[in-house]
Amino acid sequence: MKTLILKDIVKNSSSNEQGMVLFESLQNAYLSKDSLILYVDADLSMSSSFLNSSIGLFLDKYGLNSFKQTVKFKGSKNQFTRMADYISKYSALYPV
Repeated sequence: MKTLILKDIVKNSSSNEQGMVLFESLQNAYLSKDSLILYVDADLSMSSSFLNSSIGLFLDKYGLNSFKQTVKFKGSKNQFTRMADYISKYSALYPV
C-alpha cells in the first residue's frame, strides 16, 4: 500500500486544476489495482472545486465501492469529517 501525501503532489487544494492532479493519482492507483493511503495535513483546507474535480470525478467514473477499495484516508478528525461529509453529500446528490 502506497502513501500519498496530498501537500506533496498538489500546489494548493483550492483549484480544479490541482484537483485533477489528485484525480490522476487516484485513477492510476485504481487502474493498477493498487490501494493507497491519502494523507491530508490538518492545516490543509480543501475547496469544493478541488474536491469535485478529484474525489467527485473519481466517484462519477468508478463509483463509491471502487473508491473505498482504492483509497484509505489518514488525517485529523476534522479532515476526516470534511471528507466523509463531502462523500456522503455527493453520493446523496449523484448516485454513485
